[in-house]
Amino acid sequence: MRFAAMKPKSAIVVGAGFAGLSAALELGRAGVQVTVLEALSSAGGRAQRRTENGYTFDLGPTLIVMTDVLKRTLGDESFARLALSRIEPGYEIRWPDGQRFALHSDIALLVAEFARFEGPMRASHALRYLADVHEAFTDAQSRILERDHTVASFLRTIITPGRMRPWIFGNLRAFTQRYFTHPRTVEALTFQSLYLGTSPLRAPALYALLPVSEAVGGVWYAPGGTGAIVAACVDACKQLGVRFVFNARVDRIDATNKGVSIFADDERYDADAVVVTADREPAMRQLFGAQAPPRERRMRYGHSAAVWYVGVRRAIDLPHHTVFLPQNPWQAYAALDAGRQLDDPMVYVCNPRVSDATVAPAGHSALLVLTPVPNRSNGPELDTHALRERVLQRLEREVGPLRDAIAVERFRGPKEFAEELGLLHGAAFGPDHTLDQMTAFRPSIAHPHYRNVVFAGSGTRPGSGVPMVLISGRLAAQRLLQ
Repeated sequence: MRFAAMKPKSAIVVGAGFAGLSAALELGRAGVQVTVLEALSSAGGRAQRRTENGYTFDLGPTLIVMTDVLKRTLGDESFARLALSRIEPGYEIRWPDGQRFALHSDIALLVAEFARFEGPMRASHALRYLADVHEAFTDAQSRILERDHTVASFLRTIITPGRMRPWIFGNLRAFTQRYFTHPRTVEALTFQSLYLGTSPLRAPALYALLPVSEAVGGVWYAPGGTGAIVAACVDACKQLGVRFVFNARVDRIDATNKGVSIFADDERYDADAVVVTADREPAMRQLFGAQAPPRERRMRYGHSAAVWYVGVRRAIDLPHHTVFLPQNPWQAYAALDAGRQLDDPMVYVCNPRVSDATVAPAGHSALLVLTPVPNRSNGPELDTHALRERVLQRLEREVGPLRDAIAVERFRGPKEFAEELGLLHGAAFGPDHTLDQMTAFRPSIAHPHYRNVVFAGSGTRPGSGVPMVLISGRLAAQRLLQ
């Protein structure tokens, strides 16, 4: 005779990043007594926020998209209090030869932007691209991204004839070229897979959803930055009675199907269940010790990032978000995939001072400057000095002399991601997002032995990025509840 599993009365969430906060909210709403253990001194995980000498930086994600996922996580009232504002255009793309492309969320302006490159006679192709991808994306969000698929159910979903097949199985570059002929248009609509640590050369056509979701759904900003969203999640958790323990680095988890014991800094915490948001692969080895199963399928890890947080004693004339692409992006992506540092790197700059006066003193700017780099398993140790020079040279070509105006500068790269955040290989975005490592092919949410142990975050399903890890936390909590 089989007995149905009972809903846990208590649960511990390891990690107070977006995945952990999402899981805590889902469990708290179900009446579960939740304790969140966080190794750092505050919530946020990779989405920490730091102020130094009057300059404030979001240390992690800065583009807020797919706000429907955030609204579902927070609830209507908490979401409304964020007072999100839509950034228009969402961002600007610039090339060294002076060409620019603005990703508008005003569709009329976006189609006009496409026409500048493609010609007015091909405007209908732009509209068809937006309609086709957005329709497929809406379908995929409900049928793929928000479900904890088995391999069999995932394969059934993607091989079924219909509108989803060509953009699941196709190559991102080839898929985009079906609609657009100008190289710059194609480049402007394909670099976004780097958000997930995956080269556009290897990205499946599925990731056409990224620029289309930005254009149709918008790129948003919350007063106070991403840190304000973290704070809203923490407040919503506390309203449900969720308890937070900071500076509590978990060393070991002992589990049985009847309960779990978590050991953190000589303290022991007992509960019916646990959600682990640390990278799944190292967590299995480091936290479960002898209880870990034989090695599961090894995952390939995606590219990482080199990030500078720069306080500048002058106003910087850039939009909120700007992407500087190399003259030949495809050559740069090939070098990145080969584990080489780039002579002509792609550079992303977040300049929130244009939207939020509180992030820097009057007349000053607080910049996040990021460039993709290989993870620590896929290349030599990063030459941060040489890379900084190349990045600064590229930036100064756009905004003028910068070095003498720098008041604050901090750096984080693969080494820091590994040592400070425990990310395997220092890969900032977790396992690579190629077709064979998507959704059901990513590490499972479930522990192979214990039904009351689940995983969430970018190291598991459905993938990286704020919306995906919010979904991951919800799926992990639902697995415990069901």
